[in-house]
Amino acid sequence: MTTIAQVLQQIYPLQKYSIVIANGKFPKSPYLRQLITAGGLVICCDGAINKLLRHKITPNLVIGDCDSLNNKFKYKFQDKIIVISEQNSNDLTKAVNHAAKLKLDNIIILGATGLREDHTIANIGLLLEYKKIIKDITIISDTGIFTVHDNISEIATIVGQQISFFTTNPNITFSCKELKWPLSNYQMTNWHQGTLNQAIANKINLVSSGAIIVYRAFAIKRS
Repeated sequence: MTTIAQVLQQIYPLQKYSIVIANGKFPKSPYLRQLITAGGLVICCDGAINKLLRHKITPNLVIGDCDSLNNKFKYKFQDKIIVISEQNSNDLTKAVNHAAKLKLDNIIILGATGLREDHTIANIGLLLEYKKIIKDITIISDTGIFTVHDNISEIATIVGQQISFFTTNPNITFSCKELKWPLSNYQMTNWHQGTLNQAIANKINLVSSGAIIVYRAFAIKRS
């Protein structure tokens, strides 16, 4: 049976990625926790600091309005805290925007899903905005990977890997042949219409007229 770690090792080998920790469900996968400590910059949204410290991981930066930080943490991380008080964006967006200012171009976001469903939906949708300012940005959870692709993309997969496609623009068309149910000049008017497909090759070629969110599940179906 293919494991989560094997899928991750193919798509995201263990190396120095910059990591942003959001205040959703903290990853259980040992491999994802290894990614956090692999040596890249670790940026923590202030609401997630307790989860990070619980796993004995110290962030390089703590970003947010910091209203939820107690005085002990404010003192302990005084040289790492960046306070951004404006309320027009969530803490994850503040962290990603700061990463862009630091010219970080290879970022994995953890903790963006789970817990509150409205936050999960918002964070996945925001990935389309983050891609405009970060060259390579990914959301990974214990169940799968979200990436954004535009124009022509070759995407690493595993035979039997479950694949879903999302877009917020109903005018976008996209095609992909290496699927159990191939898509040709496909358009979606609702998010559910691009879900629950399956890779039949170790890479898929996506051709689209605009930005598409691709979800690759860690679940592998052997038929």
